[in-house]
Amino acid sequence: MGHHPNAPKVLVIGLDSATWLVMKPLLETGRLPNLGRLMAEGVHGPLRSSIPYVSAAAWVSFATGSNPGRHGVYDFARKRAGDYGVELINANMVRLPTLWHLLSEQGLRVGVLNVPVTYPPAPVQGVLVAGMLTPDLRSNFTYPPELGERLLQAVPGYRLEPTILGAVPRIDMKERLQREVTEGAERRAAAARFLMRELGTWDFFIVVFTGLDRLQTYLWDDMDSRHPLHDPASAERFGGAIPAHYEQLDHLVGELLEAVDPRTTTVVVMSDHGLGGVHQFFFPNRWLAEEGYLRWRHSTSAAVAWGRRFFKRTGLGGLVKRAAVRLLPGWAVPSRLRSMTLAWDVDWARTRVFWTTDNGFWLNVKGREPQGIVEPGTEYDTLCEELRERLLALRDPLYGEPVVAEVWRRDALYEGPFTDESPDLRVVWHEVPEERRTHFAANEPWGEYAFGYTTLSGDHMRDGILIAWGRGVQQGIHVERATIFDLAPTILYLLDQPVPDHMDGRVLYSMLDPALVSRQPEVRQRVHMPKPRSVEVFAPGDEEVVEQRLRDLGYW
Repeated sequence: MGHHPNAPKVLVIGLDSATWLVMKPLLETGRLPNLGRLMAEGVHGPLRSSIPYVSAAAWVSFATGSNPGRHGVYDFARKRAGDYGVELINANMVRLPTLWHLLSEQGLRVGVLNVPVTYPPAPVQGVLVAGMLTPDLRSNFTYPPELGERLLQAVPGYRLEPTILGAVPRIDMKERLQREVTEGAERRAAAARFLMRELGTWDFFIVVFTGLDRLQTYLWDDMDSRHPLHDPASAERFGGAIPAHYEQLDHLVGELLEAVDPRTTTVVVMSDHGLGGVHQFFFPNRWLAEEGYLRWRHSTSAAVAWGRRFFKRTGLGGLVKRAAVRLLPGWAVPSRLRSMTLAWDVDWARTRVFWTTDNGFWLNVKGREPQGIVEPGTEYDTLCEELRERLLALRDPLYGEPVVAEVWRRDALYEGPFTDESPDLRVVWHEVPEERRTHFAANEPWGEYAFGYTTLSGDHMRDGILIAWGRGVQQGIHVERATIFDLAPTILYLLDQPVPDHMDGRVLYSMLDPALVSRQPEVRQRVHMPKPRSVEVFAPGDEEVVEQRLRDLGYW
C-alpha cells in the first residue's frame, strides 16, 4: 500500500514540552514565522496529555492511542511487583502495538526518529532510531542494525541527549546545556533529512526534538524574573536561551516542510505536555512523614537530605556517583540505591502510604506489599478518601494557594488489564497559567522539608500544543478538547487505515476537511497483532548509564 505519487502521507514533528505560554508572545511578535504560517493555514489548539503527564507515559499514549491502563507504561520507572523497589522500563514493556508497527503490518513505509521509549528498537517496515532510553551510541540503537553506522557517518556529532554535569558550577552547566541543545537540534534535523533520503519514499515519518524540555527545565528561572531562583547575572547570559531555541525549532520546522507536498502530506506539530516554572517543589515522602502516614526506621532521613544538598551545592555529588559506579558495579544503579534506602530508612510495619519514582502514592496494602499493613476493602477506601481530602486541602507556603488540583484513584482514571500496575492515587498539580507556573513533585524521594528547591526551576504542565496543516486539514480552525490519545486514530484515518478498537482516542473530525470526511468512513476493527519485541536487553552497565541520565534530566 502507499508509495504511489498521490498516496497520503503524515509527518509528525514532536517538540517535547512546547507550550503555548511561551509560544504565543513569540508568535504575536513574528518570531515563529513557520509555525505561524501552519497555524494560519491549518488548525491549532491545546493538546491534553496523559496522567501522569511525564514523557514516558505521554509518548507511549500517543503511539498507541490508548491510556496507560492498556499499554502499561506510567513513567520511566515502575514499582516491582511484591517489592518496594523500582526498575527501569524499556520498549519491550509496551503492551500494545505502536502506530508505526500497525502501519508496518499494513505494508506502509515508516521512519521513526528519537521517540522516547523505543529502545531496544523493534523491526519496522522502514527505519527506526531509538530515543532517550538508549544507553549510548555503541548500543544497537537502530533498525535495521546497520543503519546506526551510516547515520553516524552522515551526521557527525549526532548525540542522544545533552550532557548535564552535576559536578560543575551551575553557570557552567547551563552554558554547556544551551550549547549542546542547540547543536543537538541541528543534528536531529539533519538525521531526519538523512533518514528521509534513506527511505526514498515513505508514508509516515516522526521526529521528536527533546532539547526544549531540557532547556526549560533548567533555565526557566533565567527567563522569569519572578522565579525565586532568578539571578540577574545568570539571566543576563541565559534569559533569552529558551525563546531563542523556539526560534531555532521554528527554522528547523521550515526546513523539514521543504521535503513535503501539502497536497499529499499532513503535517502535525505537537508536544507531549507543556511546561512552566516551579517556584517550590513538593517532596511527597517528607510530607507523608510529617502527616504520620510514613514512619522512619532510623532518625537518619534529615541527615540523608542534608548530605544530598551538600553534595549538590559543592558539586561533589557527580564525583561520588561515578566513583560508586566504579567501586560497586551493578549496585550503584539509582533504582537499587533507592530500594536500599527505602528498605533501610522506612519502618514498613508503621507506614501506610509511600511515594516512589513512578509519580504516585502507593498504599502499603496487606497481601500485596511485603510488609503491608493496610487492609483491603473498607480501610483501603477510607484511607484513599482521607488522602484525597488532605491533598486537596494542601497549601503552598509561598503563595497560600492549592498545590493539588485533582486526586484520582487508579480504577477511576484508567481502563485496561494493567491498571493495577499504577500507584493507588494519582494527582494533577495546580497550575497558574497566567503566571506561567505550576506545582510539581520533586524527583528526589526525600527532602528536609515538604517544600523546597532542587536543581530544576521548571517542570511539566498538562496541556501541550497541537498544530496540523496540509492534506485533509481545515484552515483557520481552533481545535478544542483534543487529547494525546486522539492523534494515533486521527493519523490512521488520514492514511486511510483502520483504527484498532482498543484505542481510547477518537478521530479529530473537527480539524479535518469536511470533503475528506464525507467520502471516507471511519473503520474500527479488532487487531490481533502481538507487539514486535526486540531480543536485545540492557547489557551490563547500561542501566547505570540510562538511570543517571534520567536523574540528570529530572525524571528520576
